[in-house]
Amino acid sequence: MKDTGKLKTSWTKYYTVQMIEIICNETIENYLSGQEKFEKSVLLSVLGLRQLGDPLPDYWIKLYQYPKQVRLFSLIAALTTNYAVIKKFAEKYAEKGEMSGTFQVDNGKEGTNIRSALVIAGASLENYRKENIVPFNFSPLFENGEVGLLARELYTNRLLRIGFSPSEIEDISSLANACFQYDFVQALGLTKPQFEKWVGGTGLNVEEEIFQFSQLKIYKEIPMLKVHQWMNDWDDIDFKSPLRSKPKPFFYMFNIDARLLKKLSDVHRRKPDGNRGDDILVQRDKNDQRVGEIRKYIEGGFPWSTISKQEQKLTENIDLKMPGLLPTAIIANIIGPGQNRNGRTLDEKDQLSIKDGNGIMPRLVIPDHIFDNTEWNPSLKPIEIIDGQHRLWAFNENQSLSGNYEFPVIAFFDLDRAWQAYLFYTINIKPVKINTSLGFDLYPLLRTQTWLENSKDGLLAYRETRAQEIVEALWLFEGSPWYQRINMIGEAGGPTMSQAAFIRTLVNSFFKRTAGLYSDKLNENYKIIDWNRAQQAAFIILLWRYIAKEIRSCDKPWAIALRNDEKQAALFEDQKNDDLAFVGKNTFLSRDQGVRGVMLFANDFFYTAAKYGDIDFNSFIWEGDLDEQSISNENISKALQLFESNRKLKKLIGDLTNSIAEVDWRTSSANFQMEAEKEYQMRYKGSSGYGEFWREILKNLQKSKDQLVTKYANQLANQ
Repeated sequence: MKDTGKLKTSWTKYYTVQMIEIICNETIENYLSGQEKFEKSVLLSVLGLRQLGDPLPDYWIKLYQYPKQVRLFSLIAALTTNYAVIKKFAEKYAEKGEMSGTFQVDNGKEGTNIRSALVIAGASLENYRKENIVPFNFSPLFENGEVGLLARELYTNRLLRIGFSPSEIEDISSLANACFQYDFVQALGLTKPQFEKWVGGTGLNVEEEIFQFSQLKIYKEIPMLKVHQWMNDWDDIDFKSPLRSKPKPFFYMFNIDARLLKKLSDVHRRKPDGNRGDDILVQRDKNDQRVGEIRKYIEGGFPWSTISKQEQKLTENIDLKMPGLLPTAIIANIIGPGQNRNGRTLDEKDQLSIKDGNGIMPRLVIPDHIFDNTEWNPSLKPIEIIDGQHRLWAFNENQSLSGNYEFPVIAFFDLDRAWQAYLFYTINIKPVKINTSLGFDLYPLLRTQTWLENSKDGLLAYRETRAQEIVEALWLFEGSPWYQRINMIGEAGGPTMSQAAFIRTLVNSFFKRTAGLYSDKLNENYKIIDWNRAQQAAFIILLWRYIAKEIRSCDKPWAIALRNDEKQAALFEDQKNDDLAFVGKNTFLSRDQGVRGVMLFANDFFYTAAKYGDIDFNSFIWEGDLDEQSISNENISKALQLFESNRKLKKLIGDLTNSIAEVDWRTSSANFQMEAEKEYQMRYKGSSGYGEFWREILKNLQKSKDQLVTKYANQLANQ
């Protein structure tokens, strides 16, 4: 193991910066001879000497033949005296293959001194002398191959100092490998092939070596294969539904540089920081961990991509590196002229056109200005990604690639959004048995597709699977009134509300096919409530929190009678904070009849509210990543906070739950003072009981003085 601690010259003192001036003023000998005084350790370290009196390395003498590179060379000599600084440049500041980067100044003297060194050496402009964000450029250093030979001697000196033997780095390849292993290459903003070429004596052509997007103009016209897929029997399908016009009877196949496809593409996904009420929400949120894994895989395949950066640099792991091939196609749609997405319209000049002459291979034509304008970033781009967005996110539009990396693409033209939902479903859900419920989060428009209504594993899977997930969340989340109060496995003597009954309740209320808040469209334009599973669970938890709160403060005779039931009180002695009017075995609020009655009405009430649009139910968003795979406690908590931050929604829930508390929720097995009361409660037994509770809640709600509540209640009464 080499000792990088040998390179530890301090940058907290200004001496290291001054060394650049000493070298540039050609006064090295004055300091070595003692004519002028200077910090000895810094002088020896930068020049690569062990002690005063040692001969000055030959590369310092030859350096002055190349005045354009003297300052930058002396800067690199100074930086390479401290390995911690080199690692920072390699990992944080320098851009791979760009010969440049951006330095960020911290509050310490080290940062301000490095900034001064960058400015003095000409790597950064004088204007950045006082700035905290400092762009730098090393590229002039690499133009001269003769200077590269001098740099080879400088880096040999540094490698010998940390413990390499001369035989280990005697040829260019072994020197380059060692410099790459210890981050010297990356700190310069070079790739290993670029570094090897330079220290081998060949200057780098900056224009050729640094990627310019205009270089991709070779893809201005891309030849495509036209694939016809259409059966005559399909002509019988109804193509008049909204967002589902008849698709073209063909699609295209072509290959394109990954960076160009990234630049041309939008991924219309559900964004945590955007308006999620639009009906074009296509894709899942960006998963940075997944993108990082793909990027590492592209660099070195498997299993090299699974080991740490330090392990990747070890000689014994070289054999682990393999090609990072991604041969499966990106699925995309070329947006048609004048099309609109999320209120944005494709500019005519940005439209991609297709040359499709008879008997000639069709060509995708990309406008010239997209290649020539480095600032091109329109509000709507001409390609939208249906499947494969994480592969695209693994690339930067302006990154240099040491070779070619193209993606195969299957592209449709002017495809309606509902058909994109259909493709996403058939690609990601149907062929592989992943969580089908997840698909309806990733592409909420799927929830309103008639072609899925009666399919064996379509909307039924969404409704039933999602209902089960929400019931489990109600049972697991400590802030839920149903925490540990649902009989999850049907055990005898357990809670009176079973998991199966709760799932059926949700399927027939919030997830019902017609007018279900979580499953049906709100209008003919297919606007939907596109909440993810955490939001759906949180809203139901919040509703029951308010119900529990109202019941606890309820002083109606029915509630008082249940609380005074000594037999029931004994059964619930270990739950002193729970109100028997809410949790006891003699209240319908802990049984299927009452729970379903509440949920049926709550769904209808809030579905009506959502349709009127007085509250934007798609406005509840939060910053940061979203866990799509599960209903996490963290996301439930975030959703609860957001719902409760809306005063109008809180008022609406409060009025509803106040009306719920007005209902007599006693079961016929409760203690009654009058037999007539018991007989009256018998009407809630059986399947007709759900409707009876629905009507009782409505009757109480109609007494509200709130304008919105009255409007919704009257709408429900007239249905």
